[in-house]
Amino acid sequence: MKQNYFLNMVQHLRQHEEVMLFGNILHIDEADAAEAVAYLQEQYRAESLEYPHTAPPFDAAAALWAAKTMNMAAQLLLYRENKPDDLGALFPAFDREIDKASVLSADLCLRFLPDTLRELKIIDSLDPLILILENILHQWHYSGIHYPLDLSKVELERNLADPCLRQLYLDRIIYYKNISLAQHELFRRHISAALGLYASDYWKEFETEKQIHDSH
Repeated sequence: MKQNYFLNMVQHLRQHEEVMLFGNILHIDEADAAEAVAYLQEQYRAESLEYPHTAPPFDAAAALWAAKTMNMAAQLLLYRENKPDDLGALFPAFDREIDKASVLSADLCLRFLPDTLRELKIIDSLDPLILILENILHQWHYSGIHYPLDLSKVELERNLADPCLRQLYLDRIIYYKNISLAQHELFRRHISAALGLYASDYWKEFETEKQIHDSH
């Protein structure tokens, strides 16, 4: 029976939160992709049971695009035969509208992209692949909340329109204690309301910064 190495990579990523490559996979056929999407759909179904409000539907195209993006990033981390000018072509942009469904479906795999970026920086902080992957996180910022990014390049408002995505976004800011995002004018009030009376106990830095801001 033919091994689906792409599916194996996705499963290991989801189960162990780390990339394990089962070969230099440059071409992913439709059958292998379909099996990976079916697995990710089940993963989304299980996660979405815990989502606040009404979870958006699973976006198969976004989930597959993100899985392929993670696979390519991992391949290039270990096997680098491409010239720097050729790297961008290996990461085609998502060719559909980025909405709440695509953001949450892509996040099943993209949430692990920041760790790949950190590994790249350890190996070579000037690696041109870093900028390419950071630009992806600028577009898919929900997956990059725990990575330092240029917020001027992020459409932050996109994450506030839908109540489900908004709450998940705020929860992730709080979980990773991203103070720069928490103090942003778009989120400060929401974060303060979410923390309530426990702000000083759970996140003292946020409460201190909030008091300084309010005093001005």
